[in-house]
Amino acid sequence: MPTTPPPSTEPHARASVVHGFRAAILDLKGEEALTRLAARLPLETRTATIDALLLPFEWVPIPHVIAWHEALWNGMCGADEQELARLVGRSIGLGLGRFKAAFFHAVTADRLVARAHDLWRWQHTHGEVTARVEGGTGVVTLKGHPYVDNPVSRRVTAESYRQIVTIAGARDVHVAWGGTRELTVHLSWR
Repeated sequence: MPTTPPPSTEPHARASVVHGFRAAILDLKGEEALTRLAARLPLETRTATIDALLLPFEWVPIPHVIAWHEALWNGMCGADEQELARLVGRSIGLGLGRFKAAFFHAVTADRLVARAHDLWRWQHTHGEVTARVEGGTGVVTLKGHPYVDNPVSRRVTAESYRQIVTIAGARDVHVAWGGTRELTVHLSWR
């Protein structure tokens, strides 16, 4: 059960990402929804992330995380942006759990966006993240990661940043994303 990234050239994410989604599904929709989601996952992903004991601090290959993104978007979210926002928000809220108050105490949205690189690196082994912040707006750019090439993962990543800025106390948080060889997430808030 390693807490350090595996010695691999393949990208990984912390299993806490999957744990957050799983907890959100159970909280919002119940056990039956998790069973339906599991049926949408490729066998290898289901075995590694549903059937096996997976601890939050372990590392999961990114193809498994992308499979979760696609199963969530095309399954229980029904390709609906609002449902995805609700699920991602709940996932992040439950994923941070009791650490949320300590983590977000006296941290502003500006500071969180400015630290996007550090937050990304804590959760992911690959990808280059840069951030710019200026007066209630921020731009986070991700390069060199499989999420960039997957439309659903782009959507989930952008929504994750929106939710984190919201949890930090910002109001009226808006997000837009684009880019071709990178994922550029534009955030604005008050």
